[in-house]
Amino acid sequence: MSIKNYELRLSKNADEQSEAFYFYLKSVIEERSKCRQTVIIGFSGGSMPAFLAQQLVRLSDQTIAGLRLFPVDERLVSVDSEESNAGTLLRLLPDKFREKRFEQRLRVLSPQLDANGWPVFDLLLLGLGPDGHTCSLFPGHPLLKEESVWIAPIDDSPKPPPRRITVTIPLLNAAANLAFIANGASKAAVLKKILVDNDKTYPPCLIRPNRPIQWFLDDEAVKEMAAVMNVT
Repeated sequence: MSIKNYELRLSKNADEQSEAFYFYLKSVIEERSKCRQTVIIGFSGGSMPAFLAQQLVRLSDQTIAGLRLFPVDERLVSVDSEESNAGTLLRLLPDKFREKRFEQRLRVLSPQLDANGWPVFDLLLLGLGPDGHTCSLFPGHPLLKEESVWIAPIDDSPKPPPRRITVTIPLLNAAANLAFIANGASKAAVLKKILVDNDKTYPPCLIRPNRPIQWFLDDEAVKEMAAVMNVT
């Protein structure tokens, strides 16, 4: 289903969503691999590392051969901490991923740059908080207007821990492909404000890559906008 610059991919349950996301992930990696030796995927925190790990282990060695993974926001904690986005993904992936993709630490990547000098991620996978934040970009925060750096620090995050780093809106806009995953009734109200009302208080409404943003949503998440959008 399409709306504005979005493609909505609705699922009735977790298994259905997992399958839909797996085939989307596989197709994007294969498409980008045709023109690039290295495919760079950025992922946000929350439940995303665990969800992404479940799909990555299903891919063939050939598909993941040129894959590089990069957290688009991170809490300023040890990689061994349960609060570390990168650490969570590392712990959930087999050794072959840890050795080849992270080398036990975040590596410096050299992605393709767009005409304005912003790095082009082949795919960005983002979550959404009930408050409408994504990455460590929060509604109404001054960082939403940051346009000079790729990655910015934040020391007053409304959600603990307060000290984090995050990619900026222009970097998100430069992505070749971008997808959100948002599930549950706790996301329903804010999703209506984003997808129906286009309330630019919320960071996702400021993200406008060249391709339509893919939204993977379950039935609970779309309840408040179902009547407006004729979602069944």
